[in-house]
Amino acid sequence: MHPAAALAGAGPGVALADARFIDLVTFRRSGEPVGTPVLFVVDDERILVRTAHVAGKLKRLAHTASVELTPCDSRGRRLGPTLSGTARVLGPDAVRPALDRLHAKHRIAGPLFSALRRTRGQRDVIVEVRLDLVP
Repeated sequence: MHPAAALAGAGPGVALADARFIDLVTFRRSGEPVGTPVLFVVDDERILVRTAHVAGKLKRLAHTASVELTPCDSRGRRLGPTLSGTARVLGPDAVRPALDRLHAKHRIAGPLFSALRRTRGQRDVIVEVRLDLVP
């Protein structure tokens, strides 16, 4: 399946592109999955996720780029099908454009979480996820 079709959703439940949150699953060295509900924005055929520079998911992504994405609610309850992808951390020049898009989609939660991070002295980091092609 082409990534654009996967984003639009072909099965039951909420399509990834229509969800407010996604459960971003990263993997420990042992292979144990760790899920985190995160805000995201779709940018063409990639998904951009904002996280703090001290987040554990960045450490896990440093050794395992494979991730799973599932539409979910703010508490992490899954609402649709799970898709797999490959993640990479983008450089500092990607932060401002990604935050602008994220704040446009999530008009209250996006700026609120950004302000909370700033007051805690945390920097925003953008993670790009590209969905795997499924035949």
